[in-house]
Amino acid sequence: MTTLDYYGYRKKFAVLVPSTNTAVETEYHKMCPEGVVLATRACVIPPFKVTNDQEFVEMVQAIGAATEQGLIDALTCRPDHVIFGYSAETFWDGKGRSDREFKKYNDIAQTKGNCNVTFGAQAIMDALKCYPKVKKIGVISPYMPVGDNQVVKFMADIGYEVVRIAGHCSPGPVEIAHEGFAKTRALVDQVNGDDVDLILQAGTNLYFVELAAQLEQELGKPVLAINALTFWHALRSNGIPDRISGFGSLLAEHIAIPE
Repeated sequence: MTTLDYYGYRKKFAVLVPSTNTAVETEYHKMCPEGVVLATRACVIPPFKVTNDQEFVEMVQAIGAATEQGLIDALTCRPDHVIFGYSAETFWDGKGRSDREFKKYNDIAQTKGNCNVTFGAQAIMDALKCYPKVKKIGVISPYMPVGDNQVVKFMADIGYEVVRIAGHCSPGPVEIAHEGFAKTRALVDQVNGDDVDLILQAGTNLYFVELAAQLEQELGKPVLAINALTFWHALRSNGIPDRISGFGSLLAEHIAIPE
């Protein structure tokens, strides 16, 4: 009897997402190499209405409250690794809190599932090592201003200056996935400039991986989509070096996480 997942004979990844999210699962499947299987599991939250900073904070808090049970549920498929398919909560209140949250969930995964996790904020730190000349960053997101401010704080904590940041201010977690490429491209134009070394996109329900690859060619600088970034981190953390084209330089060119 085989001891490997039939389709996931290289690796089985559990993908933990807010229940309102559709983009992570869709984009990960576009990027997924042969022999890797994705088991998407939900942190259940309501389809919030988000029209101001307070409502955005309440949404992020709901994701945080649902995460531990969501992770425990995800571990029941016995994954080799768990990818956290959300980002705002991982940035919240800077690097210190982010590191503590990562350790909390990674300890649960190790204890209950004998595996590790990929966490958005920590994956960003590892990905940026691939671009050692980068110091100044333009950021786009679907967030309200309070969420954007958390990204700026986290990036400053890890030694990067956010020159400009622009958000869609999407009216809810479901509606983030309704934002079109034209609007997102306009946000990139707002934050880009000669004083920006790299464009970073946060907000995992915002479709961006294919647009990011196009923009890298047009702008002549790295453009990192959060979903490409976390998927890259999970692959490389598990010894899968495949060069995957069509989704940006990180997956196409960087086959390992730099020391």
